Amino acid sequence: MAAILEAIGATIIGGIFILTMITSIINIHAVGVNINQQIELVEISEDVVSVVETYLSLVGAGVADSAIISTQDTLFTYSYADSVGGTRHIVNMEQENINNSKQLSVYVDGNTTPVLGPFELSDFGIQFTYYDANDNTNPADSLVRYVQMILEFQYDTFRDDIDKRYIRHRIQIWKYFKNLYL
Repeated sequence: MAAILEAIGATIIGGIFILTMITSIINIHAVGVNINQQIELVEISEDVVSVVETYLSLVGAGVADSAIISTQDTLFTYSYADSVGGTRHIVNMEQENINNSKQLSVYVDGNTTPVLGPFELSDFGIQFTYYDANDNTNPADSLVRYVQMILEFQYDTFRDDIDKRYIRHRIQIWKYFKNLYL
């Protein structure tokens, strides 16, 4: 009888050990997938920011006046020209709420189709803070000389758990509008 109880006990302990090992392997796999998603999110968001900075470098290029049209917390509208005195273009860089999620889109010349985006953002979304030449925040549109832009991207996690957290990547851009100083 003692041998049977020892066998049952060993089977239970062995089962618990195997169950612990399987659970550990599943958790290691989930962490590995989340790390890969974090790396992808960083790479994608850095590419998006690179293109956004390209658009921001056009602020006021070839335009003598009214380069910055509108400055709001989640919308930045400005103009630029292909060449000095050339065709003027209006760019809207804005946060939109599409399907209950915040997204970044860039529109040019009033088109309804974005030339860049939409890119899904986190609940934080996008935030513009504008500065004048004396580093004062929120100046009149005509006095803006640089901007701080904060974007936060997010990725869904590998699996849904009780304490599910999104993978997030926040980027802060400082862009000086050198065309407005020329």
